[in-house]
Amino acid sequence: MKKLILLAFVIFIAVSLPDKEPRNCSTFLIKTGQDVFLGHNLDESPELFVPGLVCINRRQAYREAITWNELVAPPREYEKAIVAFEKKPAPKLSWVSRYGSVTFNSEGIDFPDGGMNEKGLAVFEMSLMESRYKYDPALPTLFMSLWIQHQLDNCATVDEVVGNAEQINLQGWSWHYFVADRSGDCAVIEFLEGELVVHRDLAYPVLCNARYSQELERLKYFKGFGGMIPMEMNFSRAPRFVKAAKMLKDFEGSLPGTPRERALKILDEIKIEGWNKWGILIDVKNMTFYFHTGDNKKLRYFTVSDADFSAGKNDRILNMHADLTADVKAHFVDYTYERNLELIKKRAGILFVERLKGLEKNGINARVYAERFADYSRRMRRKKVNSKKTVIPGSLPDKGN
Repeated sequence: MKKLILLAFVIFIAVSLPDKEPRNCSTFLIKTGQDVFLGHNLDESPELFVPGLVCINRRQAYREAITWNELVAPPREYEKAIVAFEKKPAPKLSWVSRYGSVTFNSEGIDFPDGGMNEKGLAVFEMSLMESRYKYDPALPTLFMSLWIQHQLDNCATVDEVVGNAEQINLQGWSWHYFVADRSGDCAVIEFLEGELVVHRDLAYPVLCNARYSQELERLKYFKGFGGMIPMEMNFSRAPRFVKAAKMLKDFEGSLPGTPRERALKILDEIKIEGWNKWGILIDVKNMTFYFHTGDNKKLRYFTVSDADFSAGKNDRILNMHADLTADVKAHFVDYTYERNLELIKKRAGILFVERLKGLEKNGINARVYAERFADYSRRMRRKKVNSKKTVIPGSLPDKGN
């Protein structure tokens, strides 16, 4: 009887743990033998449509810093900010991409939700409402989606990204980040109460929408992880982190199928039914990207060769929701401003309902919002690289001048 009471108490505590974070995304990593698979779900409220753009970003592309405040500034202030960049006192940041990358974007090219570069470094975001980015006036500031692109442009390892995170202020939405590289090394990067928090040597390489430390605490209540709650009781209703941890633990044992099939199974199990907008699986070793979307549930894929990233070539883009199947590599088209803007704006009145809250006073509607992102990408491609003003790839500007 005492055991039953204790078990009931433990279950009550476990299911009562705070779970107020938005249930938006999840990412996991599997390393088995020589294979490394990385999976990512983007989940969003069923009434919202999320455009999806797959981008093949070339090497030697010029980019410069822009902040969230600048992107959503009132029209006159926005124009001043764009003109003022060259005259901006230190610290400012511009760079030329060292590595090519494949990214998955909802705000258009240059602004990824996540992706992987040709060296096998991957960065993906997940919502974390508790996020509070640090601010050091001596450091440059980046809109955090562009910060992801900056890492993919300049870094090859998790160690490099972690070191870089100390040197740039992030600004924008409440995200935390899962970072992994070709070796299977991975880390969680969070910003809590204005301080950088990094988790390394992850016992369970999974990240959802709660602090990583909180997820580990909740996991301890479940059988097989130190607790008493049987996983078989109601697996479908277990927290996503717990389900993923259990499946990763069983990956080499009881899960059937090939490593890719098992990874796809985990991706499917931890999505939020009815909310899933994107599902992405990356075979890191073979540079093969698999994906499906809420609008097109067929599994599609493409493999990227080094030649796709050659400097001087056009960036390439693909609508993730297009009615395609199987190998889609032949369906990528050259980036143009018009194509980029069209894909960002598609059903924009639905997509940007939440992201536009509070921006009306700045004169920002869905059309203006989409054009701001598209205009940034066009300006970067029109600028000529000035070696005297452009930061060496992978480095940061001097704090003095």
